Formats: sequence, C-alpha cells, structure tokens
Amino acid sequence: MLNRRDVLRVGALSVLGGVGAVPSALAAGDDSAARRSGSAKSCIFMLLQGGPSHIDLWDPKPDAPAEVRGEFKPIDTAVAGIRLGETMAECAKVAGDLVLVRSMTHGFNNHIAGTYITLTGSVDQPNQDREAHAKDFPGPGAVLNYLEPPQAGLPTSISLPTWLSIPGPSNRMPGQYGGFLGSLFDPLLISGEPQKADFRPPAMSLPESMSPERVGSRYALLKNLDALRKDMDTAQVRSRGLFSHTAYELLTDPRVREALDLTRESDKVRDRYGRTKMGQSLLLARRLVEIGVRFVGYNEFNQSWDHHGDITNTLKHRAPPMEQAFAALVEDLRERDLLDSTLVVNTGEFGRTPTINQGRGRDHWPEVYTTVMAGGGTRGGTVYGSSDSKGGSVKDNPVSPADFLATLWHMMGVDPAHELMDRQSRPVRLSPGKVVEGILA
Repeated sequence: MLNRRDVLRVGALSVLGGVGAVPSALAAGDDSAARRSGSAKSCIFMLLQGGPSHIDLWDPKPDAPAEVRGEFKPIDTAVAGIRLGETMAECAKVAGDLVLVRSMTHGFNNHIAGTYITLTGSVDQPNQDREAHAKDFPGPGAVLNYLEPPQAGLPTSISLPTWLSIPGPSNRMPGQYGGFLGSLFDPLLISGEPQKADFRPPAMSLPESMSPERVGSRYALLKNLDALRKDMDTAQVRSRGLFSHTAYELLTDPRVREALDLTRESDKVRDRYGRTKMGQSLLLARRLVEIGVRFVGYNEFNQSWDHHGDITNTLKHRAPPMEQAFAALVEDLRERDLLDSTLVVNTGEFGRTPTINQGRGRDHWPEVYTTVMAGGGTRGGTVYGSSDSKGGSVKDNPVSPADFLATLWHMMGVDPAHELMDRQSRPVRLSPGKVVEGILA
C-alpha cells in the first residue's frame, strides 16, 4: 500500500514493494527485445473477483428451461443480433465497441486458482486456497514493470482501489504480484475510497513538515548510499534506482497528483461513471492512462461476485453500478480519442453454473464463461466463440486464459513468446497460449 512514511523513508523510496530478491538475470531493461508494435498503449483490467454469472449478464439463454435461463430477460443492443441480460442497459448502448468472448474456459473452480490462471495463464498450481509466494508467475502489471521500467516519473503499473484478497487463508491472492521477478516489480497500489469526498491518497500531498526540497535531499542521499554499496549486484542498483526515481517523482511531479484528484472532474462526468467505489475507480483509471500509465488493474474485494444464493435480487443491486461504470469508461475513452489506444478488459475468474441451485443462486463454473473487451485494437461489435444452448460448455472456438493473455500481450506490443527467467535462471515463456486473431480488428 502506498504510504507516506514508506515513500519518504531513506533507503526504501521504492513504492513498488521494496528491493526484494532480484537476480542479476532479471535486471530491469534487459528485455527490450520483448517490445513490439501494438495498438494498445495502455490497458485497464477489471477483475470482478468471485465469478460473475455469464448467463445472467453477457450470454443470456432465453430459450433454455427456467432453471437455466433465470429470471432476467434478454435485451437488444446497438448491434443487431447481440443480446445481453436486462440489467446491462448501458452496456447495450456501447455494444458496438465491445467484443464478447463467450467461450472462455479452464479447469479450476477454486477462487484463488481461478484468479491465478486468469492473471497468469499458468496451470501449474493446486485447485485450492493458498497464499501468494515468491515462485509464482508474475501478474501483468508486474511483467510490464519488469519489461518497461518507469520513465519520466510515471508508474508503469497501478492497482486500485485494493489488492485482490479474501480475508483469512488467502489474504494475498497469487497472480497480482511480482512473483519470481521479485517484489520490486509489484504494481503500485493506490488504495482508498475514491467515491468519498475526503479521498486523498498520500501521493496527492506531502506532510506539512516535508517540502519538495527536503524530499529531494533525501533522494540525493539515497542515490549516494546506493553508489557506495559496491557489494550489491549492479542490476539491483540499477533497478532500485529506476523505481526510487519513480517514488520521488510521484511526490513532486504534479501530473500524478492531478490525475488522482477527482475534484478536477466535473460533477457531470463523475455522475456519469456513478458515485460508487467502482465508478470512481474507473474514472481514476481513465485519468491515469490519459497521462501515460501503461496498466491499471481494478480489483474487486472479497468475492463480490460470488452469488451462491438469491442471485436475482443480488444482481439487481450489483450489476447496474458495474455496467454503468464500464459503459461510461468505454464511452469516455471513445470521446477522448483514447479507446483505440486503450485496451479495456472486464472479466471474472470463471462463470456460474448453468442450473440455478436450491438457494436460488449459481455455483462456480469454469467450463465456459464470458470475458468482455473493448478498444486497443479489438474488433468491436462482435461475439467470439459461443457456449451451448444451456451455457454449460463451449460450443465453438474455446479460449483459454493463456490464449487470452497471449492476445493481450500481442495487442500491447509485447511478444507473448518472450521468455522470462525464473529464480533458478530457467526460461519461462510469457504466455504459452496462441493469439486469438478473431478478436483483433
């Protein structure tokens, strides 16, 4: 978590998780060969942790039996032939910018395992709760931090408004941190309640006793100390210097502080996104990619979409704020000529069962679910793949998380075949999946 005391402490100016163990083979900047041309300069990745129901939201089955189709009726969208669940009225209006990947599939029905494969594509894991650990495959934000270290004072990757977590045995969900790259490459967390009037992240202000000049003097001292540490691996010194510079710039460069200041937006724009935690977080995400941040991850907390019971009434309250914020983000990016260069992803770690259970809810279902994309070089107004008549299995064109991530990396200009080196200096391919050409414009 971004913390003023942590940021200003001499010897620990890195706001991206601390130095950690960074083998010399993992020196930031050594992998420029991974960079390729791509349409998406930035990515906003919404992970609706818990597993939203694909049938009730994105892939309605009006001709299926009542215990399958549920109580929500399908509605038409701006694209002929594409229908969504009736709670998705705002998304229906922007369907021309959306790609509905209705054939996502994997084999993990545990939340933590499902989240991990969604963010990394890795199947090398148990199908059970666990904590993040150092040998994990790194998440997208961490990979970008490693491949493209911060430049000109801007963080490369940001997570908001919380880490993905389930209080208890899996408080630190794997897949979102630096993993085998080291904690130095964790995304920067901007936490808080952006929908509240008193939202003011530490990056927006310095303590009264800490002037920009004083921060500068501490930063200079840190650089001198690092120069004196002759016994430290030169790659560590170089990597630490890059991220320390970002921490310093974060407190002194007005661009980041202004991007985090939602009072600079009109009431009309803030209302358009919705005065909710998700709405204002996605508005923050737009403001951050607008100034050049490469990756912004929006994280839902504590299985917010895990609806084992009373799914109809729950989604009546849960879905509208989400779809309002998501549709507003897509529209806003389009109006600002940012959609073509910004890839937006809206997904869960899996879907829900095709049959409603005795508690009037739906259970975990990774066999088939929907991921929604917009912008960044995608073919808007299309559906890729399909589920069967009951939404229980893939009918055609299956897409694994590894395939999806390979496509994401391709669109962001990163070679998905690029090899990272793990802590034992073994090569690990960034994504073993295949680029899904049918998604691309």
